[in-house]
Amino acid sequence: MASSGGTVNWSLTDHLLATQEHLYKSATQHPFLLAGAEGRLPKDILSHWLSNDRLYIHAYLRAAGNLLASIDLPKQVPGSQEAFETQLADWVIEALVAIRKEERFFIDVAERYDLGIEIALPSLPAQASTQDATSKDTTHGGKLPGLVQMESIFASVGAPRQTSPDSPSKVPGVALVQPLFTTTAAANTPPTLLPWLEGALTFWGTERCYLGAWSWARGKAEERRSSGEHAEEKDADGGALRKEFIPNWSSPEFAQFVDKLGKLIDDSVAAVLEGKEGEERERIKAGILARVEGKWRTLLEAERQFWPDV
Repeated sequence: MASSGGTVNWSLTDHLLATQEHLYKSATQHPFLLAGAEGRLPKDILSHWLSNDRLYIHAYLRAAGNLLASIDLPKQVPGSQEAFETQLADWVIEALVAIRKEERFFIDVAERYDLGIEIALPSLPAQASTQDATSKDTTHGGKLPGLVQMESIFASVGAPRQTSPDSPSKVPGVALVQPLFTTTAAANTPPTLLPWLEGALTFWGTERCYLGAWSWARGKAEERRSSGEHAEEKDADGGALRKEFIPNWSSPEFAQFVDKLGKLIDDSVAAVLEGKEGEERERIKAGILARVEGKWRTLLEAERQFWPDV
């Protein structure tokens, strides 16, 4: 797709997927997913993962609230409804409604299929450090390493950034570790381009991995069913994944929801690059990539470690 100046628009989301293709694949094509697709996933392992995923929902809710609170909505009425910030706020509100519905869905399916989704966290001594907690072997009855990482990523939304006094890009209020967004800038400092970009990419990234993972599992389940190799009544989990969860998490509606945020991100970046040519365009792109590439890699690592061993 070309811009009005004839320059082909650059897709940030396509770039991120392409540059970490192997890591994305490992995060979305895990043996846990294949076992679920083939009806080989025992109830205890599925229950362990579901209990972690429910806590992921809670961290997601808190982060979404922080992102919403930090979006600087347009002050002027003309064009306000088409502004990227307004569209992002709409998407986050939609996400909040959907994620609450998702938790109720978890509870309903768990009751019908006799699955446990109440995580049993090991008690730690009062003096135990955060590092001790996150480095413990978390098998059945505890948090998965991927959940610990995702909670950290989500918790960093809105965290204040500490910048060096002589930094030319010093922007008070931007997170230093896992920076996701900022809303204001010092009077003598140029405002950050798309200050909400990292936060939006975090939500797009985790939803994109979820969609990719369960769409892959759905494809594997359909392959097995079409070959006549599997009977649904033999599912080790009673059919909860292949009858309930997989169709829900790979639906066209969910794909449209994820794509909506991806398009918003790409369109906003294209707008920033509109009319820029040569070195200036490349400088802006390099600045954007410096902000998000490391976070994308960290997110994929967390997603890869969210799946239990089978």
